Amino acid sequence: MKHFYAILIYLLGLSVLPLSAAETHPYEIPDMEKIEEAVRDSRSPYYYPDLLKKYFSNDTTMTLQEFRHLYLGYASQEDYNPYHTIEVPNHIEQMYLQTVHTESECDSLIKYARKILADVPFDLRQINFLVYGLRQNGKNREADLWEYRLKGIINAILSTGDGKAPETAWFVISPTDEYNIVNRQGFTATEFIFVEPYFDYISIESNPLKIEGFYFNVKKLLKEYNRKFYDR
Repeated sequence: MKHFYAILIYLLGLSVLPLSAAETHPYEIPDMEKIEEAVRDSRSPYYYPDLLKKYFSNDTTMTLQEFRHLYLGYASQEDYNPYHTIEVPNHIEQMYLQTVHTESECDSLIKYARKILADVPFDLRQINFLVYGLRQNGKNREADLWEYRLKGIINAILSTGDGKAPETAWFVISPTDEYNIVNRQGFTATEFIFVEPYFDYISIESNPLKIEGFYFNVKKLLKEYNRKFYDR
């Protein structure tokens, strides 16, 4: 997993955020109950169907609060499955490990990414590859739009905490998002540890800043998974 994300960031050559930037980034620990109420209220500016429509339009004026409600609010939708498994075809998996791709291969990456995103709209891995494939094939206008969406989601996650302790852990709605966040800080993940009652801890390779790892809050993720798939 860690090698895959290192290759992915190398391919994209974008959005690697130095930790110093993350340290000074203001954050607001989200109230998940209030977010759930807002995205379900048709009178709210964060009503989920309206947010999703705006996200998939050509609109590039979404605010940080809108992205926070869009990303975190997805966990309150009935089609949300935090442990959704995707069996990647062998030929696509092989392309993920390459550092150079032909136009035809980029077309395949684009097609596959669109297919997955139609079912899992905030799969950061697939948005990454969609941006890359579009950019490589000269479709810069659409690539810019998807990169805007990607950065909006990343900033939404980073705005939920600083990742330094369980009390200020970053909120995520998918375990794979944790690796994306770590790598975009310029680090490489080495180990995953679950910390009771509802935190994931990703340790990282040694670095000049002597940071050992980051915490992620997965309370909502576990709650929804247990409600839908376990407590039956």
